[in-house]
Amino acid sequence: MDGVEGGAGGEVAGLVREFTAVLARERELAERREAVIARLHAEVEQLRRGEVERALDLVRHPLIRLHDQILRQAAMLESPLTVEESGALLRAFADETADALAGTGVERYPARVGEPYDPARHRPVGRDAARRPEEDRTVSGVVAAGFATGDRVVRKAEVRVARWDPDEAAHHS
Repeated sequence: MDGVEGGAGGEVAGLVREFTAVLARERELAERREAVIARLHAEVEQLRRGEVERALDLVRHPLIRLHDQILRQAAMLESPLTVEESGALLRAFADETADALAGTGVERYPARVGEPYDPARHRPVGRDAARRPEEDRTVSGVVAAGFATGDRVVRKAEVRVARWDPDEAAHHS
């Protein structure tokens, strides 16, 4: 019986050694995987920081130019500006800002008086009486342009909306 038990014991000892070797290889592979994952995570974080900086630079540089332009204009003032000159100067600053936004993929879109009111692209900020029934639910005034990137509206255009009220129209006739 001892020979049989010794053979079985040797076989069990061999299986234990083999199992221990497999566990050691699996542990080594797991450590390598963890090292690769840690390295990849660090690389992704570094890339993400670089992308954020590049995205911010798309806005930073045009804003710096706008800053410089405002200071240059202020230095050139010799006398009070007329209303027309002030308006032109402020529109130029608004255009420069819109150009900075365009660098980030955001484009200004105009709303137009008379176009149908579109709740997806317009935000009503006031109401006017429509003079005719066909003017009902159209843009009667533009307060601020909208901004979009592709099909996604970033900010709706702020508009006044015409509403037809037959009772009010009869009262004013």
